[in-house]
Amino acid sequence: MNTQTTRYTATLPTASMDLLKQLAKQRKYPSLNYAINEAIHLYLRDLGSTQYGEAMASAAQDERFLERSATCMEDFRFVDAEGLDKW
Repeated sequence: MNTQTTRYTATLPTASMDLLKQLAKQRKYPSLNYAINEAIHLYLRDLGSTQYGEAMASAAQDERFLERSATCMEDFRFVDAEGLDKW
């Protein structure tokens, strides 16, 4: 995780906080603060993956993108094949 921090006050659902407190109390996380940071980190990571997937699904409908991809694959076909006999 990023080592720089920012102090911020937020309002969170009581049920979410209770669960995070319980996980910290059970030593699933070192502290409540760590549990909150980890939850946010995982959410943002998953959101980024979802957005990437949506962008790729959109690109798959774009003829110019598909043409560029096919051209790149063809351009690197022989380079990618080099050394396969050594593996």
